[in-house]
Formats: sequence, C-alpha cells, structure tokens
Amino acid sequence: MANWRYRLTSIGLVLAALPGLARGQTGRPSKVDWPRIAELVVKRNLKLAPGERVILFWEQSADRGAAAALRTAIAAAGGVVAAELSAPTSADIEATRKLPPATQALQRARRDSAWGEVFARADVAIWLPAPSVGLGDRPFERLVERSKVRSIHFHWFLPPDTADIDRVDALYAAAIAAPPERLEARIAAIERAVRGASVTITSPNGTNLTLKVAADAWVHRNTGDASRAKVAKARSVRDRQEELPAGLFRTTDIGAAEGTIVGYSSFDTRSPVLSVAFAGGRVTKFESKKGAEAIVTTWTKATGDKHLPAELVISANPELPSVLPSGFMPYYGYGSGVVRLAIGDNWESGGKNRTSNGEVLLFIPDATVMANGKVVVKDGKLVVGGR
Repeated sequence: MANWRYRLTSIGLVLAALPGLARGQTGRPSKVDWPRIAELVVKRNLKLAPGERVILFWEQSADRGAAAALRTAIAAAGGVVAAELSAPTSADIEATRKLPPATQALQRARRDSAWGEVFARADVAIWLPAPSVGLGDRPFERLVERSKVRSIHFHWFLPPDTADIDRVDALYAAAIAAPPERLEARIAAIERAVRGASVTITSPNGTNLTLKVAADAWVHRNTGDASRAKVAKARSVRDRQEELPAGLFRTTDIGAAEGTIVGYSSFDTRSPVLSVAFAGGRVTKFESKKGAEAIVTTWTKATGDKHLPAELVISANPELPSVLPSGFMPYYGYGSGVVRLAIGDNWESGGKNRTSNGEVLLFIPDATVMANGKVVVKDGKLVVGGR
C-alpha cells in the first residue's frame, strides 16, 4: 500500500505535500536532539519489529524536527510509516466553524471513517509533539480504542513563557531518556503503598481529603514501555497508550472520598483554582476559589457521573521538577511528587464514570500523601521508590 499523507481541511481529507522543517508554535527552531529522541522511542519504548506499520499523527505546521527523525528511526528499525495524519490547524478549525452543523457532522464522520481505516491496518500510532487545539472530541484516543494499535502520546507541552522554552525542551529530553525500569520501580513503590489503603491528601492550600484505593485496583503504570509484551495485558485504552515523558501512577479504582480538595485546574499555578468538597463518596460542593467560574458553570449544567471521583494520579519522573519559578508544571504535572485528582468521566483509563462534560482535573504540586499512615509524598516530594 502507498504511504499516504492525509491533510484535514475544511472540505475533508485530501493528499498534501509535507512541508520542510518547521519552527512550530514557538516561532523559533528547537535545540532538541530529535534523532536521539526518535531512536529511544523506536528501539526502547516501542521495541519496533521489522515490518510493523506506523502511523504518525501531527500538525505539520507545528513540527519542530521530530517527524523527520522518527521517519529515519522507523526505517532503520525495519518499520514502515504507513500514514501521516495531520491534525487540524487553527485555520482549519475556523473554517469548519462557519459550516452548517450538519456539514460539520458529515465532515467529522468522513474524517473518522478515513482515519479508522488507516488505524485498522496499523500496528503502532505516534502522536508527535504538536498543539492539541481542535481535538476536543479526542479522535486519536477513540481511534486507539477502536483499533489494536499500541501508541505513544508525544505532546511535548510547552510553557507560555518564551524564556522557559529551552529549559523545558532540555527537561523533556532528559525525562524521556529516563529508563522505563527506573520509572517502573518508582511507580511500583507507589502502588504497593496505596493499594487497599486509606489515602489522605493534604496541602497548605486547604486540601484535606481521604479516599480509599481498592485492594484489587487496576493500575496503569506509565513507564514509557509501549512494547507488544506490555500492551498484551491492556485492559483499557490508556493501557495501549504511553505518554512521553513518562512517569505516572494511575488508578480509577478509588472511592469513599471524604473532605475537601483544592487544586489548580491546569498544569500551571497561574490557572484557575477549584475547591471541591466530598461526603459519602460524592461531590457536595463545587466552587471557584480563583477564576474558575466558567468551569463551575459547565460542571453545574453537566449530566452523568459528575459527582464521583474518577482517577488518582501521582507523578514519578525524577527528571522533571514539579513547578518552574514561572508557575508552569512541566509536561502536564508529570514532575515527581505532583498529585492529580480527576472528577467525573474516566472512560480512557478504563473506569465506569461517564459525564457530558468529560473530566475535571485538580493539580496539587505541594501535597503530602499518606497511605495507611505511611508517607508516600511529602510536601510535593516523592519519598518512595528510590532515586
């Protein structure tokens, strides 16, 4: 089959020529050693076998050098780039918004059908570093769900502060280089501590929340290992996706929530702040502490399991600081010791909660976590699992 390169436009999917080296959303070239990153991803994380078919999913105008490096590494391993699917640009999105709703729905259905055919014939899918604007319907995740691919989410979130970009690039490169077995040891230590335990999360911001992690909890260990051997044990969409940089403990098997959690609504201390109270395992109060009125309004109007805790996440990558002086939390708060609680929907991680508004996230970069009296995280520092 030909190596097709699809481009999503306001009139649908058409073939397009690939652009040259792009500077991406930062407006300047990247200093990242992309060939080294690509080699790690292909050989170590994916353990790509000769003949395996790979999809590259990306916004071509935002590429900072990863695409060419990955093509080379995939070919060197004997793999085949079977397709390159381009995510919509801001211009695409704006053009689409002007179309009648029925036309938008038809375009989305045609997109999903075309992309679905590509995924059905692939072994691996890689979401390259790029903005995720215009992907609110989460087509990549749904395509992974409906296919048998194993995948890499390689978003490479960049800070809003230009002065931080080179530092964040370097941090991400170091974090991706962290061996999966090192991350596995740290995540396994968190799992041993919290499985079947009463977990208390506190913070100087007013957080004092207790919840229970099931003794038989299913845990997604985001170690960066996206090999066929690991994916063979998958029980959720999340289990066939590996975030890079990696380093998360995740479980949806939580309940009996009591108390209050106060957290940032995104991975930056300058983002809106929410305060959520639980009693009897359900949300009893959902309030804005700072600038989160729109989030509260959306949650209030939502339907479904919006009152339920959805997922407990504890970050473990030792190469990422929890927060930069600017307030940015590198890679979605994956820095070692950052705590995140999701409320509402948890389909991607294999949970049973479903809501009309998706998940609500609360990030706490300076939490203390106790599990049956044992310290797991102290003042935002992970204390189990060694270096």
